[in-house]
Amino acid sequence: MKVIIIKSNNSEITVDSNLSYYLFSYFFIAVAGNDCISKGRIITENKIMDLYNILEKYALEILKIWYKEPNEKELQKYSTRYERIKLKSKIYKVNYRMSEIGRLIFVICNILKMLDEAYINQEGINIRIEYIENIL
Repeated sequence: MKVIIIKSNNSEITVDSNLSYYLFSYFFIAVAGNDCISKGRIITENKIMDLYNILEKYALEILKIWYKEPNEKELQKYSTRYERIKLKSKIYKVNYRMSEIGRLIFVICNILKMLDEAYINQEGINIRIEYIENIL
């Protein structure tokens, strides 16, 4: 099992093993190249925007295929389950508590915010992958 830890100067995001399977193969391998990133890999501002664009494209592809606009009754009854997410000037209301797709989009958008902030502040991002043994 893999856990992906992404750190900037101001924040840290830990992607649990369930969601890391969706993210790892899509863009972390491209960022890491042939290097082992279990010790950590610093992404500088040159690569941050590349990673941002790849990740944003991935999120938009997921939303294009899987997004379903919730009805008003559901939004009113279960308002705490939904998060408003803005991508490419469109607002999506994703269920980040009960839906795997919603959780994945929520995590991706938080990573995008972190990347954008790091790029604006000209900081680096540290990406580390930890392997955790299955305990059963």
